[in-house]
Amino acid sequence: MPKKKRTVKKPVPTKTPTTESLTKLYDSNSVYITHWIRDYKVSKKFYTEVLEIPVNIEIPQAGWYEFKLPVKGSFLGLSQHREGEFKTADSLNISIKDVEKVKATLESKGVSTSDIVDYPDMISMISIKDPDENHIFFIGPPRVKSGK
Repeated sequence: MPKKKRTVKKPVPTKTPTTESLTKLYDSNSVYITHWIRDYKVSKKFYTEVLEIPVNIEIPQAGWYEFKLPVKGSFLGLSQHREGEFKTADSLNISIKDVEKVKATLESKGVSTSDIVDYPDMISMISIKDPDENHIFFIGPPRVKSGK
Protein backbone atom coordinates (compact mmCIF):
# COMPACT_ATOMS: atom_id res chain seq x y z
CA MET A 1 0.00 0.00 0.00
CA PRO A 2 1.53 3.31 -1.02
CA LYS A 3 2.33 5.73 1.72
CA LYS A 4 0.09 8.75 1.88
CA LYS A 5 2.03 11.96 1.42
CA ARG A 6 1.63 14.31 4.29
CA THR A 7 1.31 17.93 3.33
CA VAL A 8 2.41 20.65 5.64
CA LYS A 9 0.45 23.86 5.46
CA LYS A 10 2.66 26.86 5.13
CA PRO A 11 1.57 29.94 7.04
CA VAL A 12 0.01 32.65 4.93
CA PRO A 13 2.38 35.58 4.89
CA THR A 14 0.86 38.68 6.44
CA LYS A 15 1.48 41.98 4.84
CA THR A 16 2.11 45.04 6.95
CA PRO A 17 -0.01 47.85 5.54
CA THR A 18 1.91 50.81 4.30
CA THR A 19 0.89 54.30 5.28
CA GLU A 20 0.49 57.33 3.11
CA SER A 21 -1.15 60.71 3.22
CA LEU A 22 -4.89 60.51 3.85
CA THR A 23 -5.50 62.94 1.00
CA LYS A 24 -4.31 60.22 -1.36
CA LEU A 25 -6.74 57.75 0.21
CA TYR A 26 -9.92 59.75 0.10
CA ASP A 27 -12.47 58.73 -2.52
CA SER A 28 -13.16 61.95 -4.34
CA ASN A 29 -16.04 60.50 -6.33
CA SER A 30 -18.79 61.28 -3.85
CA VAL A 31 -19.82 63.50 -0.97
CA TYR A 32 -22.58 62.73 1.52
CA ILE A 33 -24.34 65.19 3.76
CA THR A 34 -26.80 63.84 6.32
CA HIS A 35 -29.79 65.56 7.87
CA TRP A 36 -31.94 64.11 10.65
CA ILE A 37 -35.66 64.15 9.93
CA ARG A 38 -38.85 63.51 11.88
CA ASP A 39 -41.30 62.69 9.07
CA TYR A 40 -40.09 61.28 5.76
CA LYS A 41 -43.29 62.08 3.86
CA VAL A 42 -42.98 65.78 4.79
CA SER A 43 -39.24 65.86 4.03
CA LYS A 44 -39.60 63.94 0.76
CA LYS A 45 -42.21 66.40 -0.47
CA PHE A 46 -39.99 69.35 0.50
CA TYR A 47 -36.85 68.02 -1.20
CA THR A 48 -38.52 66.61 -4.33
CA GLU A 49 -41.26 69.18 -4.98
CA VAL A 50 -39.87 72.41 -3.53
CA LEU A 51 -36.13 71.96 -4.14
CA GLU A 52 -36.64 69.59 -7.12
CA ILE A 53 -33.97 67.12 -5.94
CA PRO A 54 -34.65 63.53 -7.05
CA VAL A 55 -34.75 60.53 -4.72
CA ASN A 56 -31.82 58.17 -5.28
CA ILE A 57 -32.42 55.42 -2.68
CA GLU A 58 -35.17 54.70 -0.15
CA ILE A 59 -34.54 52.18 2.65
CA PRO A 60 -37.45 52.77 5.04
CA GLN A 61 -36.69 49.74 7.24
CA ALA A 62 -33.33 51.36 8.07
CA GLY A 63 -34.76 54.88 8.24
CA TRP A 64 -32.41 55.97 5.42
CA TYR A 65 -33.34 58.04 2.39
CA GLU A 66 -30.90 59.42 -0.13
CA PHE A 67 -31.28 62.22 -2.66
CA LYS A 68 -29.03 62.89 -5.64
CA LEU A 69 -27.82 66.48 -5.43
CA PRO A 70 -27.20 68.54 -8.59
CA VAL A 71 -23.40 68.12 -8.40
CA LYS A 72 -21.88 64.91 -9.78
CA GLY A 73 -21.19 62.45 -6.98
CA SER A 74 -22.94 64.40 -4.22
CA PHE A 75 -25.81 63.06 -2.15
CA LEU A 76 -28.02 64.13 0.72
CA GLY A 77 -28.89 61.41 3.21
CA LEU A 78 -31.97 61.80 5.38
CA SER A 79 -31.86 59.75 8.57
CA GLN A 80 -35.23 59.05 10.17
CA HIS A 81 -35.44 60.24 13.78
CA ARG A 82 -35.68 57.56 16.43
CA GLU A 83 -36.97 58.38 19.88
CA GLY A 84 -34.42 60.34 21.94
CA GLU A 85 -31.82 60.93 19.22
CA PHE A 86 -33.10 63.83 17.12
CA LYS A 87 -30.69 66.62 16.23
CA THR A 88 -30.26 68.91 13.27
CA ALA A 89 -27.24 69.04 11.00
CA ASP A 90 -25.08 72.14 10.67
CA SER A 91 -25.91 72.98 7.07
CA LEU A 92 -26.21 71.95 3.48
CA ASN A 93 -24.61 74.40 1.04
CA ILE A 94 -25.73 74.39 -2.58
CA SER A 95 -23.89 76.34 -5.28
CA ILE A 96 -26.21 78.32 -7.54
CA LYS A 97 -25.94 80.59 -10.58
CA ASP A 98 -28.32 83.41 -9.57
CA VAL A 99 -29.30 84.13 -5.96
CA GLU A 100 -32.17 86.46 -6.87
CA LYS A 101 -33.80 83.89 -9.15
CA VAL A 102 -33.41 81.13 -6.55
CA LYS A 103 -34.90 83.37 -3.84
CA ALA A 104 -37.87 84.26 -6.07
CA THR A 105 -38.43 80.61 -7.04
CA LEU A 106 -38.35 79.39 -3.42
CA GLU A 107 -40.68 82.15 -2.27
CA SER A 108 -43.10 81.35 -5.12
CA LYS A 109 -43.29 77.86 -3.61
CA GLY A 110 -44.17 79.25 -0.18
CA VAL A 111 -40.70 78.86 1.36
CA SER A 112 -39.57 81.56 3.77
CA THR A 113 -36.08 82.74 2.80
CA SER A 114 -33.55 84.99 4.47
CA ASP A 115 -32.62 88.33 2.99
CA ILE A 116 -29.84 88.12 0.44
CA VAL A 117 -26.47 88.46 2.13
CA ASP A 118 -23.74 89.95 -0.05
CA TYR A 119 -20.01 89.56 0.51
CA PRO A 120 -18.56 91.93 -2.12
CA ASP A 121 -16.33 90.23 -4.70
CA MET A 122 -16.93 86.86 -2.98
CA ILE A 123 -20.50 85.50 -2.82
CA SER A 124 -24.17 86.36 -2.49
CA MET A 125 -26.35 83.93 -0.56
CA ILE A 126 -29.68 83.17 1.04
CA SER A 127 -30.70 80.58 3.58
CA ILE A 128 -33.78 78.54 4.36
CA LYS A 129 -34.68 75.78 6.80
CA ASP A 130 -36.18 72.45 5.89
CA PRO A 131 -39.21 71.08 7.80
CA ASP A 132 -36.88 69.80 10.55
CA GLU A 133 -34.99 73.11 10.97
CA ASN A 134 -31.87 71.95 9.09
CA HIS A 135 -30.15 74.94 7.49
CA ILE A 136 -29.77 75.08 3.72
CA PHE A 137 -27.66 77.81 2.14
CA PHE A 138 -27.81 78.75 -1.55
CA ILE A 139 -24.52 80.36 -2.51
CA GLY A 140 -23.99 82.16 -5.79
CA PRO A 141 -21.63 84.56 -7.52
CA PRO A 142 -21.34 88.03 -5.95
CA ARG A 143 -23.96 90.60 -6.91
CA VAL A 144 -21.84 93.34 -5.33
CA LYS A 145 -18.43 94.36 -6.63
CA SER A 146 -16.09 96.53 -4.57
CA GLY A 147 -14.75 98.33 -7.64
CA LYS A 148 -11.15 97.46 -6.79
